[in-house]
Amino acid sequence: MKDEALAFLRAQIHVAVRRARRRIGRFRQRYGLPAVRIVFHPSYTLALRGIVDGARAEHVLDYLVNHRLLDANSTLRPPDLSVRDVMRVHDPEYLATLDDPSELERLFASRRREGVDPIEILEAQRAATAGTVHATRLALESPLTRSPVINLGGGFHHARRASASGFCAFNDVAIAIDRARAAGFRDNVLVVDFDAHQGDGTRSIFADDPSVTTYSIHAQTLDDTFATAALDVELGAAIGDETYLGAIEETLEEAFARSKPKLVIYLAGADVASTDLLADWRVTADAIAERDRRVLARASGIPTVMVLAGGYGPNAFRYTARTVAWLLTGEDVPVPTVEEAALKSFRRIRRSIEDMALRGEPESRSDNFRISESDLYGDLYAKSPDRRFLSFYSPFGLELAFERYGLADHLRSRGYDAFVIDGQPKADGQQGVRVYADSTRHDVLIELSLAERVVEPGAKLLSIEWLLLQDPKRTGDAPLLPGQKHPGLGCLRIVVGMLVMASERLGYDGLTLVPSHFHVAAQARRLFTFFDAADEAHYLALMNATRGLSLAEASARLLAGDVVDRQTGEAQKYRPARMVLAVSEAMKARFTDPAFSRAVEAEARQRDFGLRAAV
Repeated sequence: MKDEALAFLRAQIHVAVRRARRRIGRFRQRYGLPAVRIVFHPSYTLALRGIVDGARAEHVLDYLVNHRLLDANSTLRPPDLSVRDVMRVHDPEYLATLDDPSELERLFASRRREGVDPIEILEAQRAATAGTVHATRLALESPLTRSPVINLGGGFHHARRASASGFCAFNDVAIAIDRARAAGFRDNVLVVDFDAHQGDGTRSIFADDPSVTTYSIHAQTLDDTFATAALDVELGAAIGDETYLGAIEETLEEAFARSKPKLVIYLAGADVASTDLLADWRVTADAIAERDRRVLARASGIPTVMVLAGGYGPNAFRYTARTVAWLLTGEDVPVPTVEEAALKSFRRIRRSIEDMALRGEPESRSDNFRISESDLYGDLYAKSPDRRFLSFYSPFGLELAFERYGLADHLRSRGYDAFVIDGQPKADGQQGVRVYADSTRHDVLIELSLAERVVEPGAKLLSIEWLLLQDPKRTGDAPLLPGQKHPGLGCLRIVVGMLVMASERLGYDGLTLVPSHFHVAAQARRLFTFFDAADEAHYLALMNATRGLSLAEASARLLAGDVVDRQTGEAQKYRPARMVLAVSEAMKARFTDPAFSRAVEAEARQRDFGLRAAV
């Protein structure tokens, strides 16, 4: 009892310390005391759909405010940036082309399909550039405040003096340095670029300027022309934590020693992450947090500006949010992925279902019926247990799961108010669920077939043998992917979440599937990892070769044999292979083991895939 009381007391003290740190952080932000300053403008936010999260900055702020780490009104709004200031860095003739709608559509082609006017994107980049200029001014004007100033935008490092590239129209870092020079700053600058892609635009702009050192750690060198003060580190594809942090350890001190900076601008790219939807590295959230701490600790005492740079997919915000939270509180707390947060919500629902079953309480106060254990878990005393899905869920329990996890509401939102669930056992040890649009059982919405697979000794997985999610009512508003008869139903995350809950409940080590097409693997990749290191490396090489294409285009080019091995010229097709979503701690450890990352890296170095030029 004494040990339990001490443990409880320590936990209470820990909670109290965290609360005090949060209050201090909010107090310092609110009253302008030396603390982390955050620059943000509402026009950073865009209603983008696809791999780019147009609300990334907003999601960072929401996380900090919702966790009471930041006062909602404490961010600093940058003043507008004049075209004249932009012209001091970028060629006027190039800037004139940005007034041409066709040029903007070329530059932001993929965004046009996402339903956003390219002019809006251009204005958002201009506002974010103003944010980097403002953050740099604040860092230099406050010599007694040595905490970094953070712009929740910027990092458009591919933009060159007379051309746009990589969806970057204005080079905000170069413009910020130019504005600092115009205000009288004459000392050395170090640009630390830890985006997964080389900062070739920034490097080219300062190629002849010995006072600006560009230091970039990236996957592939895009510009190797001579530059007076540049430190470029190319690591290749599919690298993991060990290689990444090792490269930083070997070169960070050298970069500072070479440049002797009086201003540091840090591009804290999130596209190095294993969850990123565009880059092909396998760096974990813990390693990214460690990277940021190393850079900011080394820059301590030097005016420092931090900008977002690259990061693609719904999880890109979490890496910045974690680092800013650490700066505000001194405490490193992991930020869950969107999928992890969803699963956490699913687990709360699962626990509530279990409690109701065990206590025999109604689903809600307004319901006039009670759920018995036999209703939820199947008729345990029935002579024929085959009616229970996975030998566990009764037909009623299956319907209840659809309602409680939100899948039923999702189907109704698509116009299928009268959907019918049919759970049927299948041959060869498989079990299936089919959901029809209505009682006529003509149109199938969901078809799922599951089986148990042992992929290695002691590893029992719930295998998705077949999964069809289709919306027969939705036609003509999106291109069909290979193998599709109708557009998707838009509920993959809910279905996978429900299957994860089933895996946890029934004691499986994880979920597994073998995606039949590249686009299926790409969608599953947000949660699943290829079981074999060689298959993981092969997929990453294909993804890297088709970077910049939509999923439909990438799948079509792969099927057409347009992805080739650069050395042999041989066409490289997507090859179906087993993927796993780890549920048990033992299975999670398999994929986080540095040996697995090293194996993926070694396999990736043997693959050099490229896209054949379109005819």
